[in-house]
Amino acid sequence: MDRIEKLKNDVYSFEELDTLEKNATKLRDQETLSLITQSRASKKAKGEKPKSTVDDKGVPLTKRGRRDAKAGR
Repeated sequence: MDRIEKLKNDVYSFEELDTLEKNATKLRDQETLSLITQSRASKKAKGEKPKSTVDDKGVPLTKRGRRDAKAGR
């Protein structure tokens, strides 16, 4: 199954969709970007929620998030 079919069938997680979106943006792939938007909307309609990127105290959970917070981004 190729990535287009997987996007149509909501196979990817929210985290995987973020990665696909970054790659599609770099490649200016409008078809993939529209399918990612549809897939996210479908997941939200089904009641799925993306994992939180910060803990209950507001501290970023990822190394990149902590680095960006220190840099003031």
